[in-house]
Amino acid sequence: MLRYFCFLFFLVSPLASFSQDLTPEIKGDSIIYRLTVDYATVVIDEGKQTEAMLVNGSLPAPLLRFKEGKIAVIHVTNNMRVSTSMHWHGLLLPNIMDGVSNLTTPPIKPGKTQTYHFPLKQSGTYWYHSHTGLQEQKGIYGSIVVDPIENTYNYDQERVLVLSDWIHQNPKSVLTNLRRHNEWYAVRIGNAPSVVESIKSKALRAQFELWKQKMPTMHISDVYYDAYMINAKKEIEYKALKPGERVRIRVINAAGSTYFWLNSGQHHMEMISADGLDINPSHHEKVLIGIGETYDFLVTVPERGSLEFRATSQDVVGQASVWLGEGERIPAKDIPFPDYQDMNKRMAAMHSGSGGHSMHDMLLVPEEKGVMSVNPDKKLQEEKMDHEGHIMEGMQAHQVEDHTDHSGMNHDEKDTEDHSDHTMHTAGSPVDPMIMWDVGYNATQIRARTSTVIQAADSIRSLTFNLTGNMWRYIWSMNGKTLSETDKIKIRKGEVVRITLNNTTMMHHPMHLHGHYFRVLNGEDEFAPLKHTIDVPPMSRITIEFEADEDKDWFFHCHLLYHMAAGMGRIVSYEGSTRDERLSNYPIEKVFNKDRQWFNWGTADIASHATRIDLVRSNNWNQVNLNVEYGWNENIELNADYERFVGDFFRVYGGINIENENKNSLEEQEIAGRLGIRYLIWFILSGDVSIDHQLRPQLELESHLPITQRLMLTSHLELESDFGITNTLADNQFADTETVWNIGLEYLLSLNWSLISSYDNRFGAGMGISRRF
Repeated sequence: MLRYFCFLFFLVSPLASFSQDLTPEIKGDSIIYRLTVDYATVVIDEGKQTEAMLVNGSLPAPLLRFKEGKIAVIHVTNNMRVSTSMHWHGLLLPNIMDGVSNLTTPPIKPGKTQTYHFPLKQSGTYWYHSHTGLQEQKGIYGSIVVDPIENTYNYDQERVLVLSDWIHQNPKSVLTNLRRHNEWYAVRIGNAPSVVESIKSKALRAQFELWKQKMPTMHISDVYYDAYMINAKKEIEYKALKPGERVRIRVINAAGSTYFWLNSGQHHMEMISADGLDINPSHHEKVLIGIGETYDFLVTVPERGSLEFRATSQDVVGQASVWLGEGERIPAKDIPFPDYQDMNKRMAAMHSGSGGHSMHDMLLVPEEKGVMSVNPDKKLQEEKMDHEGHIMEGMQAHQVEDHTDHSGMNHDEKDTEDHSDHTMHTAGSPVDPMIMWDVGYNATQIRARTSTVIQAADSIRSLTFNLTGNMWRYIWSMNGKTLSETDKIKIRKGEVVRITLNNTTMMHHPMHLHGHYFRVLNGEDEFAPLKHTIDVPPMSRITIEFEADEDKDWFFHCHLLYHMAAGMGRIVSYEGSTRDERLSNYPIEKVFNKDRQWFNWGTADIASHATRIDLVRSNNWNQVNLNVEYGWNENIELNADYERFVGDFFRVYGGINIENENKNSLEEQEIAGRLGIRYLIWFILSGDVSIDHQLRPQLELESHLPITQRLMLTSHLELESDFGITNTLADNQFADTETVWNIGLEYLLSLNWSLISSYDNRFGAGMGISRRF
């Protein structure tokens, strides 16, 4: 009855999403919480109801408060129809308690309760979330505060701010839309490609240069969200705060795929903690907080007025605010909307300044002890480092992940290269990614309060990971390989593991290492800051290192939810470790196979002259296609094929083609088997060359040119020739050639609907609607 009452409350609440505090049970040194995960209906945006997955009926999940040195005991009950999990992000704990389903911890099956218990080794701001599928996007995330034994900073009050993004669409459908090249999210964000806007900004040449390199327009975010929130609200007022009080603001970015700009009406904010650990205080006008990161600030309530602390989505399409104090409002400064056309020009300039090297040659992998370079010519590689910087998105880095032991080497010998330089060069001119993408603050600007030097180590193991991706296929990877295509990264207990992260893409990647803190080698040397999640900005390089002082397997991945689901992750494994026996019924292959999932989608074009239906079933490397065209003049064609990717943009296929032999008559159909290859020539142009079982070659070209952000010019050309190899041609006839062509316009109305018009040489002219499903 109580559960039914709570459900009704969510339905009628004007904003059925709020965070509630829980009072823990205390038994000796144990601090005990009881959490229940269940479905609920929430109202997020203008009264629209959405099914969510909530913890104790709260969005975000309840704040869990602990005391350093005590023991956390958390009972998690799963009342959902599917399995779930709970990861305690940033906390150092036993491997079996880490909460990654099938990797470190058994999943919590429907109707079951799982108990997590671990010592609280550190204080600070942390959070927890589901590590199963895309459940985090549906609401399973909450905050953790571990109070210190002794405070470093003095303040009067504190507030915990959990940043999040919300979309009414099912997260699996979001990922499907990203895989199928649906431009609707980019249209809503305002960065979809547009020839008209490129002409106005004198960036048309740059746009075509990017398309030639098989790159889309510049992206800051992949997904347009219905709401951006702080503690599940667009605006919060803390009127009870008194003038002159110092308030500790604990900020947690629990979003699925949104970075946030943080700023306040005080202009310069005092940062005192990063990822839960106190740092040397630093002041910043604005801070870009990556997904999975936590930052603490000290803010003084003004003597008069209410001070705004604002979180703005990095793409500047949404924001949320808290107001500290009461009275006339003191707003934060607006973040300007990104100039995507200027970013396109800058990126294109980097490509055109390649100095004669091919795009594959532009791959940068620092040559250091323990890392084998793709290009063994050190002189050429150093030249590339001077002139090219990092490769762009879509280029795969087939870097060898080396696990060579370096025992016996001293620290100086192993520290062979300074990785703190973030400046790239093109054609001899410096191009700073901090200017191109304006990341404001970043972790290279903070300093630890105490020495973080790792005092003793058996050896140093150096690894390089190129963060790679393909926006056309929406596959995200490390060294050109998704998680399912790799083995574990073996390390040895007692050594220092140094990892260089080369971001070769145009997007930020928040890289999170479970179970460890790492030093960010930012030039602070002895006082290099410690973090568990690091933002690697576009086209930049960051080096981290950590002491291998654990055992078993730990996840290392991009915390942008859809990038992780698409393959950007690795499993770091300690040599000689064995899996916990409690995982015996949960094979690790389930973790490796996550990015091998299949996606299904389709399109139905219904027009006055013809109807076309396309159905697709696809995963990373395989795709099955079925399309049927029917003209009201009784012309019909059906194609069914299976294709296999053998590269980022190249695939081979085989299938059948069925079409009527005589125009305006469905009485006779011809069936032909066909083998061929497909290749993405430009980002807006693809080609298809094939031959059928009668040895008749066929060439197809298809393009989609965005005139405006919503209006697309589409065209299709198909040439098939019969040279009489198996068939008999008429006397003096060299070849029998058939030409099919189509040109049309498509105007995007919404996520799933478009208006279409076209002229087809088989069906004539017509117009209608297109439905995506």
